[in-house]
Amino acid sequence: MPFTLTCLSGCGFRTTADSREDVGVLVMEHMDDEHDTPVDPFEAGELAIQRNAGPSSQSSN
Repeated sequence: MPFTLTCLSGCGFRTTADSREDVGVLVMEHMDDEHDTPVDPFEAGELAIQRNAGPSSQSSN
């Protein structure tokens, strides 16, 4: 089941991946690129919510 997490800064970015680790890395990259804010990918991944179904994807606003 996929996991999802929105931007920790509230900009509307949302990412979905098959594992908490992948979500954490994607959020870390987003926070660094868009907000110049360091984020521990493990800690970010722990915040991810498990979804019931749906394809893996990455989106941003």
